[in-house]
Formats: sequence, structure tokens, C-alpha cells
Amino acid sequence: MSLYVAKFGGSSIATPVRIERVCRIISRLISAGHRIVVVTSAMQGITNQLIELTRSFGSCAFDREYDAVISSGEQVAAGLLAICLCSIGFKAKSLNAWQVPIGVNGEFSNATICSVEGQTIINILNDGIIPIITGFQGISDKMDICTIGRGGSDATACAVAKTIDADECLIYTDVNGVYSADPRIVLPAKRLSEVAYDDMLALADGGAAVLQAKSILIAKEHNVKLRVLSSFSKNGETRVTEQTNYVSIRHKVAGIAHNFALSIVAFNDDSAISKVINHLQHVDLIQIERSNFFLLPKSQQCELEKFLNKSRIPSKIDNDVGVITIVVGWQEEMSTLLEEIITKITGCHNQIKCVFSRDNSISVVLPFQQTYDALNVLHRHFFGQ
Repeated sequence: MSLYVAKFGGSSIATPVRIERVCRIISRLISAGHRIVVVTSAMQGITNQLIELTRSFGSCAFDREYDAVISSGEQVAAGLLAICLCSIGFKAKSLNAWQVPIGVNGEFSNATICSVEGQTIINILNDGIIPIITGFQGISDKMDICTIGRGGSDATACAVAKTIDADECLIYTDVNGVYSADPRIVLPAKRLSEVAYDDMLALADGGAAVLQAKSILIAKEHNVKLRVLSSFSKNGETRVTEQTNYVSIRHKVAGIAHNFALSIVAFNDDSAISKVINHLQHVDLIQIERSNFFLLPKSQQCELEKFLNKSRIPSKIDNDVGVITIVVGWQEEMSTLLEEIITKITGCHNQIKCVFSRDNSISVVLPFQQTYDALNVLHRHFFGQ
């Protein structure tokens, strides 16, 4: 008998019909002799609706009341899932973060899980009840609800799995695993049977939306076994492990990610950069090495612009941006890969705005319209047809 934590994303529980499908998945796992703890996201689209509601009275800061509102979608989903399970003969109990409890620290809308009370969950399991835990949220030391970033239910699932010493953490989503690139854009993308923690983290940082970066960090640090599966298909899965074999034919390239939700911000001098960093610590500015360029999520651009205008800091913001990140499993090849990447992209009449590298990845910033073409060109080069 195995103990699993099964996390279901918003697309998996988007409608009552899909909730019933999820209940059948849980039923099959239990029928196979496994014990199950469930973590749920909000139903697809609900969090965005709640965010829009917070803007009904003007621009809303990432504060206590904002998090109180946007975290409520998970409570609805957990309750509905528990009701559905009970309707088919199972005992189930929904749990908000404060009922577990799940402790967090840090700022609103970007908190980090610091503790999970595992005994509460185990006691419910031992009573023959399926715990349905709300993802995405935790409780601060001041007893405020804090959310842990979009996709945060993945982190909740990994933290719960670590605490109760689960055999595996199953991440159910709308795709049957992790691919070498987004299969909606790169049709020949290959499903990876396994991917290393570090490579998965780099893919997540590069824009791959399969797993939240915080969840991978938890899994890596505590050796939580992760598996990415589809709620809609029994075919295929990806295991996230310590080490992996690489699919790429020419190089040890784990995959290619892209991000269309970023802008480039350029500042005139170092003093301006220091002012922005010191006053907007919660804004996710990513500095491009050896330059005065930063990448900024477009969702935070309005807040940055208000500060820049108020402080009269000169800057230039470029929204015509697509970022491609190539994740490398063999760092000794970084310089060779960099040359190949630039040659391939510029050979297709694409214009590179800038290039930068991190521990195990190379990122290329292009005009938005050229990103699709460049993604396919690079995928053919590294993975073949």
C-alpha cells in the first residue's frame, strides 16, 4: 500500500463533469490499495475572476485583503470535490490552510511555506477519510491568509508530501507530462519520460507552466518523488528525479521554454537601479548580466511605472518581447551552444535583443513576433523532427 499526495490543477476541476472525472481517478487509486491525500487548485478561471473583482474599486495592492479574496477559489474547489467524493460513497473532508495548519512566511501574494502540521492529515487518513487540502494558501504568524504565487498548489502538494513522508507526489494537469518544448507551439515536441530537478527548475524559471518553481525546490531539497500526469489521459507521464538521460540528439539539452509575459526595462545609471531595487523589493526584476537591462513581468509593469514617474527616474520599457530559454544539462558545452543558438536564430532573419545565461540555461530575448519561428528552429536543431 502506497501513500500518495495527488494534486489536481484548475483545468482538471474546471467543471462539475471534470470534478466527477477526478473523483474516478481518486477512486481507482484507492481501489488499487493506495491511501490518498488530495491538494486542489481553484477551478480554472476562478482566480482570474477574483483578481478582477479586487480591481472593482481601483488598483489594489498585494495586501491582506487581496490575498483573502483570491485564495477563496481553492476553498470552493476543495468543498465541491469533497461533496462529489461523498456522493459516490467515500468519506472526504475539505481543509483550509488554517485547519491543517500550513504555515508561511514572507510577503502577501509571494509567501513561502515554512511548516505543515502532518499529524492532522494522518489522523484524518487513519479515520478512513480522504483529506482535501486547499493549495496556494497558508497562514502567517499573524494568522493572516497569504498566497504563495500562481501555481502555488504545486508547492503545497510537495510540502504536504514531504511532511507526511508520502511515497510519491502526483501532479495531475491537462498534459501527460513534461515536453521538450510547448507542444501547442512546437508540434514535434517530445514528451520526456524523466527530467532532473535542476533542469525542471530552469524550465519553470524560463516560463514552462507545468510545475511551479517553489514546488521543485521543495522536492529537490527533501527528495520528494514527483510524477506529472494527465487528468484526461492514461497515456504517458514524466518523473522528476535527481538525474536523467537526455533526449537531445546533438547535446545534453533538457528542453526549451518560452515566456511571453515579460518586458525589458532599461535604466540610465546604477543609482536608478539601486533606487528601484530598494523600494520595490517585491517586484520580480531579473537583471541581465553585465547590463542595465532588466526583465519584468508585464503584470507588475503598472506598479513599476507609477514608482518611476513619482521618482522621476528615466527608463525605457519594451513590451515587444519574447524570451526563449534553452536548459542545458552539460555546462561545459555552454559556450559552444551559445554560438550555435545565435547562428541558428540570426540565420533565420531573427533579431536578437539580448542574450544572457544562468547556472544551467541560456536565454535569448527576441521581438515577440519572431519567437514562434525561433522556438521551432531551435527545437529542430537540438531534438530533430
